[in-house]
Amino acid sequence: MMKHLLNIPIVIFIIFQISLYAQTDLNQYKYVSVPDRFDFMKTNDQFQMSSLTQFLLTKKGFTVLESIENYPSDLAANSCLLLDVNVEKIKGFLKTKLEVQFINCRKEVVFRSAIGTSKEKDFKIAYHQAIRAAFDSMEVLNYNYEASAAIDISAPIETSTTVLPKPSVQTPSVPVVVASADPVDLPELPKTLIVSTAYGYDITDANGRVLYSIHPTMEEGIFIIDKLPGIAYKRGKRWVREYVLKKKTVIELLIP
Repeated sequence: MMKHLLNIPIVIFIIFQISLYAQTDLNQYKYVSVPDRFDFMKTNDQFQMSSLTQFLLTKKGFTVLESIENYPSDLAANSCLLLDVNVEKIKGFLKTKLEVQFINCRKEVVFRSAIGTSKEKDFKIAYHQAIRAAFDSMEVLNYNYEASAAIDISAPIETSTTVLPKPSVQTPSVPVVVASADPVDLPELPKTLIVSTAYGYDITDANGRVLYSIHPTMEEGIFIIDKLPGIAYKRGKRWVREYVLKKKTVIELLIP
C-alpha cells in the first residue's frame, strides 16, 4: 500500500508535464478551423456536431474561423497559425467514443484529447455527450495564444523553374485564360463553397457536391488538385489553377 502511495506524486508529475507540453504547443497557434462534416457523418453538420465543436472550442478560448475565403492578414502571411480540428470516431462495443485532434499545416496531429465516451443509444445524445467529455479532458490546457511562440515559416524562395512555376502577381508575361470548358464547367456554377477538411479543402457547388479537393504543399499557399494537373493558389481574391499546356503556362479560374 505504501509503495502505491509513493508512486502517486510521480504519476501527478508526469501528467503535469504532459499537460504543460500540450499547452505550450497549442499556444503557438492563433486560429482553428472546423470542417462542415466529419468523416463519420453523412451530411454537413449532422446532429449539429460541427456547430457544437465550434462552440466548445470558443469556450476554450480558441478563435474559430468559419470561412477561409477571408483570411486575417496575419494568417494570409503565415498559414501555419491555423490548426484544423478533426473529431474521430473510435470503434467501441456498445459505446460511442470520440477523440478531438488538432492538426497543423504539415498535417501532423499536434494534440489529441482524451477519448470521450457515452453509453446512450440515441445518436445525437451519444455524440454530444462524447464530444463534451472529450473537451472536458482539455481543462488543464488553459489555452492562450502567445505571439512570441507562434510558428514561423520560411519566406518562399524565388525560382525560375518551369516544371512547377512559382505563382507571382508581378509576372505580366504569363497569359491569363478563363476556362470555358472545364471538366466540371465551373463558370456555370456561380455559387461555390470552400469547406475545410482534415487533409485540405473541398470546393463544392451550392448543392454540396464536391467539385475539387485541394491539398496543401510544403510551399505556403500552394495546393495540389486531386485528379487535375497543375497547382492551385489564390491570386488576389480569386482561386486559380496553373498548369502547362503544349509547353505554355496557362492560368485559369478555379472558382469563378
